[in-house]
Amino acid sequence: MNFIDPRILDYSIDKSTTPSSACDDIEKYTVENHPLHRMLCGRLEGSLLAFLIRLSKAKKVLELGTFTGYSALAMAEALPADGEVVTIDKNKKISAISIPFWEKSEHGRKIRPMYGDANLVLDELEETFDLVFIDADKRNYKSYFEKCLSLLNIGGAIVVDNVLWSGRVVEGYSSEEEDKSTTFLVEFNDYISKRDDLIKTLLPIRDGIYLIQRK
Repeated sequence: MNFIDPRILDYSIDKSTTPSSACDDIEKYTVENHPLHRMLCGRLEGSLLAFLIRLSKAKKVLELGTFTGYSALAMAEALPADGEVVTIDKNKKISAISIPFWEKSEHGRKIRPMYGDANLVLDELEETFDLVFIDADKRNYKSYFEKCLSLLNIGGAIVVDNVLWSGRVVEGYSSEEEDKSTTFLVEFNDYISKRDDLIKTLLPIRDGIYLIQRK
């Protein structure tokens, strides 16, 4: 899912402020024990998320797609003492992996996990957020985005992961590997790009990151 020379990626990581050793422990465990370890956002993306939080002075973060808890902790580390990450995942079993790692960190107390279908959980939320990170099932990206936009504070931003999908979203790039998720992501990217009420930048970092704000 990386588009650049691994040596350049390693150099970039080495020159960046990256998530803590507690996050490194989550990454190591995930790589060694989870067959879908490639889904973990990683150090460079974690560094970017933390930078965006600090830059915007965000205090409330919403995450869709907890996985093994790396990104939630990376973002919690960047929040002030009274900040909070609300992270939603449909699979409650992930708590058995993520929570023990969070509990080892002083920043773990800033994380509030919620479980269930994100579309339904979002309908029940009555709070608003400064930053939203969407990294869940691709079929529902548009629905997630619309619901998260209504929960976004003025000046807030939505960060959407995996929008390049290993390059498959580019016509002719990798047609033999096209799948339903590719179709969903192409449709989502086109939908965002055509909305004149949004400011957006698509970055070719890792598997593609869309940064989106209201005008």
